[in-house]
Amino acid sequence: MTNTLRAGLLALSLAGLVIHSPAFAEDANRAARYYEDGLERFNKGDVDGAVVQLKNALQQSPDMLQAHVLLGRSLLEQLELPAAEASFDKALALGVSPREIAVYRARLYLSLGRSKAVLQEITADGLPTRARVEVLTARARAHAMEGDGQAAAAGFDAAMAADPQSVLPYLDLIPFLLESGRVEVADARLADLARLAPNDARTWNLRASISHLRGQLTQALAEYDKAVELEADYVDARIARASIRVDLKRFDEAGADLAYVKAQDAREPRALYLEAVIAAANGDSSAARAGLEGVVSLIDTLPPEYVQASEQLLMLASLSSQGLGDLQRAKTYLGVLTSRFSRNVAARKLLAGVYLAERDSARALSTIEPVLNARPNDPQALMVAGRAYLADGRYLVATELLDRAASLMEGDAGAQAALGFSLLGQGETSKGLESLERAFDSDPSSTGVGIAIAFSYMRQGRTDEALKVARTMVDRDPGNPALLNVLGAVHAAAGQLDQARTAYQSVLRSAPDFAPAALNLARVEAQDGQFDAATRILDGLRAKRKDDARVLYELGRVQRLRGDLEGAAQWLSKTVAVSAGNGRAQVELIETLLEARRTADALAAAKEAMLHHPERLDVLAAFARANLAADKPAEARMAYKAMTRVAEFDPAAQVRIGHLLLASGFAEDAEYNAQKALASQPDFRPARTLQISVAIARGRLKEARAELDRLAAASPRDPELIRLEANLAGASGNVAASVAAYQRAYALAPAPDLALALARVQFQADRRPDAVATLKRELARAESAAVRRGMAEILMRSGQWQAARSELEHLRRLEPRNPDDLNALAIVLMELEDPAAVETAQAALALAPQDPFVIDTAGWVRLRTGDADGALALLREARLRAPGNREIRFHLAVALHQTGRSAEARDELQVALDDGAWFAGIDQARQLLDTIGR
Repeated sequence: MTNTLRAGLLALSLAGLVIHSPAFAEDANRAARYYEDGLERFNKGDVDGAVVQLKNALQQSPDMLQAHVLLGRSLLEQLELPAAEASFDKALALGVSPREIAVYRARLYLSLGRSKAVLQEITADGLPTRARVEVLTARARAHAMEGDGQAAAAGFDAAMAADPQSVLPYLDLIPFLLESGRVEVADARLADLARLAPNDARTWNLRASISHLRGQLTQALAEYDKAVELEADYVDARIARASIRVDLKRFDEAGADLAYVKAQDAREPRALYLEAVIAAANGDSSAARAGLEGVVSLIDTLPPEYVQASEQLLMLASLSSQGLGDLQRAKTYLGVLTSRFSRNVAARKLLAGVYLAERDSARALSTIEPVLNARPNDPQALMVAGRAYLADGRYLVATELLDRAASLMEGDAGAQAALGFSLLGQGETSKGLESLERAFDSDPSSTGVGIAIAFSYMRQGRTDEALKVARTMVDRDPGNPALLNVLGAVHAAAGQLDQARTAYQSVLRSAPDFAPAALNLARVEAQDGQFDAATRILDGLRAKRKDDARVLYELGRVQRLRGDLEGAAQWLSKTVAVSAGNGRAQVELIETLLEARRTADALAAAKEAMLHHPERLDVLAAFARANLAADKPAEARMAYKAMTRVAEFDPAAQVRIGHLLLASGFAEDAEYNAQKALASQPDFRPARTLQISVAIARGRLKEARAELDRLAAASPRDPELIRLEANLAGASGNVAASVAAYQRAYALAPAPDLALALARVQFQADRRPDAVATLKRELARAESAAVRRGMAEILMRSGQWQAARSELEHLRRLEPRNPDDLNALAIVLMELEDPAAVETAQAALALAPQDPFVIDTAGWVRLRTGDADGALALLREARLRAPGNREIRFHLAVALHQTGRSAEARDELQVALDDGAWFAGIDQARQLLDTIGR
C-alpha cells in the first residue's frame, strides 16, 4: 500500500467517524475536561483527586495517551507501583514514545528494585539534558544495585559530564561512595557539590551524614541544624538529627523534631520507630510496643515491591519486628535487606543473630562471613561467627574466633561465656569450665552460663555438683519458673525422670502458662514411654498456642516415638508450614518420611530444606540420605562433599562425614575426610580408624594391617580395633579369623551391632546354627528390635519360614507400624501359603505407599495368589519407582507374561539379565526368557 493511498483511507476513516459517531466529539471533550482537571490537581499536589479525574477521562476515551501517562505518574506518587507500571505499559502499547516516559519508568523500576529492567529498557539517548542526567543517574544506581561498582562509578561520571552544573548525580553518588566504604572519595565529591550548591539543604544533609558516619556527633548535629535552617520541612535531616539526639539521650529535643515531622506526615515510619525507642528508654513498654506495631502496620500497607527496594524501610521493619519478638517477620525483612543491600553490616549482624536464635548455624555463618571479610576485627561479628561455629560443633574454629572476640571485648561476660562453650566443645573441659565460671562470677544472673556449668558437671558424672549449681540458681530466685525449669532439665539429663517430672509440675503449679516447662514435661513423659500423657500435655498447650512451632514439633516427635509415622509426618509438616526455615523440624520431617518409606515426599522435603539451609550439616546429611533412598547416589555424593567443605578442619565432623561416605560406598571421598581431620589434629584416633576402614574398603590391605598393628600395640583390648581386625580378616578372605575377632570384641563389649556383625559373618561361613545362637544370646542379654530383625532375616534366608514368622510376629507386637517388618511377614506368609499374606502386604503398603520394595511385595503376593491384573498395576508402579532393581523387573515380567503381554515381558527380562549380575530369581528369569523366546 502506497503512502498516498494509506493517507486517503485514513482521511476517509476519520471522516466516517465524524459522520457516523455524533457522540464521539462530546465524549472526547468530556475526556479532555477530566484530563485537564486531573493535570491541574496533580500540579497542585492533589494526587488522589488527579487519579479520580484521570480515570474518568479514560472511561470516556480509553485510548487517551496523555491520560495514561499522567495516571501512571500519579499512581507512582501514590506508590501504587504495579498499577503505575500497567498505565505506562498501556501508554507504550498505544504508541507513546519511550523517551517521553523514560524518567518515570526509571523511577518506577528503581522503586520496585528491578535494576536489570532499568539497564535493559531505559536509555538516555535523545533525551533533553535534565532528563538525560536523571536517567544516567538512575542507570548508575541500577549498576550499584547489581553489585557492579565500576559500572556504577562510570555511570555517575557520565551523568555529571552530561550537565556539570547539575547537583542531581551527587545526591546519589555520595551515598553510594559511603556505602562502598570510600569515605575520603565521598568527601572530595561533597566538596564539588558544595561549590555547586553551597546553600542547598541537601548539601548540608550529606555533609552531616559523613560526620555522623565518622562518629563526630557534635559536628553532625551542627550540620543537620544548618540543613533544617535552610529547609525547615526537610524530613531526612530532622529524622537523622533526632536519631543522634536519641543516642545522646536528649529525648526532649528528639521528641520536638519527631513532633514536627509527624505534623507534616503522621505516618512517617522513622518517626514512629524513634518514638518507640524513646518510650522504651523511659520504661513505657506499652507505648513502645504500640509504636513498633504502628511501624509494622504502616509498612504492611506499602507495596511489597517498594518496601523491598528501600534499605531504610527494610531496616525499620526488621528492627520493629524484632522488638515485638516476631523473629520470623524480622528474618524475612532482613533476608531481603541483606540480599538487596549486601554491604549493610548492621543488617547482616541482626540476621545472623536471628539465625542463631533458630539454631541455624550454617545460615548464620554465611550471613556474617562477608562482614568478617571486610572487617576482620569486628568484635560482634567475631562473636556471632564463633557462636555459629560452636553450634555447628566446629570447635577449633569457634575457639579461635571467640578468643579474639573476648580479647576485643575484655570484661564482657557474654564473650567469655561463648569462649567457654567453645572450649568445652573442643574437649578442653577444664579450660572451658574455668572460662564459664569466670563469666558466671562476672554476671551471676546469666542463667545460660550456670546451666552450661551444671551440664558440664553432668557430662563428667558429677551429678551432685550439677544439682548444686541448679539449686543455687533456684535459691537466688526461688519464684523464677525459668530456674525451676532448669532444675528439672538437670534431673532429666541425669535420667532422674521422676524428679524431673516433679520439678516441671512444680513450675506449672505456680506458672501454668509457662510453656517451656510444659514442653519439657511432655518430653519426659515421652522419654518414659508415657505417650498418652505427653500428648495430653501438648494438646493443652496447642489449645492456647495453636501455631506454636515448638508444640507442633513435639507432637510430631511423640507420634514418631510411638511408631505412628503418618501422624508424625502430619505434625512435622504443620511445624514447617508455620515456621518456614525451621531446620530442626525439616530434618525430623525428612527422617520421618524416610522411615515411612515415603521417599518422594522425603526428597521433596529435603530439597525445600536445602533452599533454607544450604550449608547446615544436619540438613545436608538428611538431603544425602533422601537422595540415596531415591536411588540418586550422585546427588547424595555432592551433598556429602558440601558437608566436607562446610566442616572445614573440624576433625570430629570430618570423621562423621567420612563414615557416612563409607557407608554409602564412596570410600575414595571418605579418605579425603580422614586426611583433612588428621591435618587438623594429627593424632586424632577416630580419624586413624577411619583411615583403616577406608584402606580396607579400597583393597589396600597391607596398609590397613600396618596402621591397625600400630594402634593395637597401644590398645590391644580396644573393641573398636578388634572390630577393624575382624573386617580386615573378612576382606582378606579369612572368615574364621573374622569370626574369632568379632567374638573377642563382643566378649569385651557386648552390644547389638557387634552381635549382628558376628552373626552375619557366621552365616557367611555357613555356621547358621552359630549365627542363630549368637543372636539368641544377645536377645537374652537385652531386647533389641534390630537384633530380632536380623534373626528373622537369617531364618528366612535359611528357609525356616515358621521360625521366621514367629520372630516377625514378635516384632509386630513391639513395633506394629513398621512397614519393613510387615513386608517381610507378608513374604513369609506367602511362602507358607497363608491367605493372610495379602492382607499383611496391604497393611505394609498402607504404611509405606511409596516404597518400591513394599509395592513389589504387594504385587508379587497378589500374583502368587492369582490376582494377575491387580498385581500388574502394582508391579508397574514398583518398576517405575526403582527401575534399576532387577528383581522387580523379573516380577513384572512374570505378571506381564501371565496377562498375555509377552513382548513387553521379554523387554523387562532382557534389561534385568543384560550383564549377568545376580539377583534373587535370576535362574527363573532366564528360564522365562527362554520360554518366551529371545
